[in-house]
Amino acid sequence: MDFYELVKTELIEVEMEMEQLIPKEPKEVYNFIVPFFQRGGKRIRPALTIIYCAALGGDISKAILPATIIELFHNFTLIHDDIEDNSLMRRGQPTLHVSHGIPIALNSGDAFYTLIWDVINNLDWPPQKLIELQRMYSSSFRRVVEGQGIELAWYRDDKFDITEKDYFAMISGKTAALIGLSCELGGYLVGVDKKKLLSLRRFGEKLGLAFQIQDDILNIIGDFKTYKKEIAGDITEGKRTLMVVRVFEKATFDEKEQLRKILSSNTRDEKELNTVVLLFKKYNSIDYARTIAMKFTDEAKKEISWLPETKYKKALIRFADFVVNREQ
Repeated sequence: MDFYELVKTELIEVEMEMEQLIPKEPKEVYNFIVPFFQRGGKRIRPALTIIYCAALGGDISKAILPATIIELFHNFTLIHDDIEDNSLMRRGQPTLHVSHGIPIALNSGDAFYTLIWDVINNLDWPPQKLIELQRMYSSSFRRVVEGQGIELAWYRDDKFDITEKDYFAMISGKTAALIGLSCELGGYLVGVDKKKLLSLRRFGEKLGLAFQIQDDILNIIGDFKTYKKEIAGDITEGKRTLMVVRVFEKATFDEKEQLRKILSSNTRDEKELNTVVLLFKKYNSIDYARTIAMKFTDEAKKEISWLPETKYKKALIRFADFVVNREQ
């Protein structure tokens, strides 16, 4: 789609930058990192930073490194999330902890994270601007970790009385915070005022909410060859998705108990997974989740009505629609 075509060259530079930033030694630490991010990925976050910088008339060459930092952090979270969720597949291949063991995967994620702050702290920027940039990164990174922590606590405490408000608060950190930062950063590099920066962040965060909901839907009805993650893996992990929240609001007592039992069992039994899917369908949870995702997308598009009418703005609008219609 034209969203990516507009920054095709810059995203190649992001890939090159990531590879150059990873130290070559010691191999025992860094050998697993480059192959991991070379598996691919949507590169949504760096693309958003670069496109917003371009949409606001900025020098996009100056956006490459800040955008790369966000993508490095995202990849760090994927490695640790896969361990925490006991996921088997990532980008069509076995997750790092499955192929190399949990200790190696943990250390590889830690290596990503420490590298990120080394790069940030050594940026050749004016002191005050660098301090503000560090604040933006650290605040968003903290929110991502907090969102993940809230979800993990739900598993630990066997908590199922989750409201929609609870769910949105969790994914606002886990998923939406980093996408919000990506958009805000594009404006910050250009020097737009705080009010406009806030609207850019809101665009990204609303888009992030829609993105996560659509990801939850694809985990249930997607095609593995396209989605490249295990289908129904969220059920095995016991995830409290918007679809699960909806069923707990509408189902009978016996159905709720059945759903609770299956989600708590970490089962991969096809019959039990299908039982959950049938409950989703019975209570129109999938369609309901899609409607909510589209609502967030519509709200996101309104946040950037003030942007100049350029090919970049048109691409952002089309990309927002793509988020809720994608198949991977």
